[in-house]
Amino acid sequence: MGQSERIGGAVGGRRQRLAGHSGQRGFSLGSLLVVILVVVGVVIPAIRAIPSLLEYFSVKRAVSYAKQQASNRREVADYFNKQAQIDRITAVRSDDLDIHEDDNGTIRSVGFSYRNEVPLYGPLSLLITYSGTQY
Repeated sequence: MGQSERIGGAVGGRRQRLAGHSGQRGFSLGSLLVVILVVVGVVIPAIRAIPSLLEYFSVKRAVSYAKQQASNRREVADYFNKQAQIDRITAVRSDDLDIHEDDNGTIRSVGFSYRNEVPLYGPLSLLITYSGTQY
């Protein structure tokens, strides 16, 4: 009788350990849906906004180059137009630049501001406002 009690006790103890196990690990259907929603809601709009962001950095670089090279308003516009043609900048023209001169005619700062609309899904789009000033 002692041996059968030990065997029964071992089996019963094993069942208790299995029943106390926390369950399987891995993705559930709900977790998968959350991941898909995050990808659709955050990652895809970010990827679609990358070309707009790259153009903004090109505009900043062109404005900085034009300010460094130029000594008057006309030259700022000319240098910016040349750089904009090289970098294929379409969001800003030289007429859109905000050029500040001091009393001697020296360029103090060149600024810009523009908006870009990035289409996302159907009628939904992302409106981004870019601005910057080079001193």
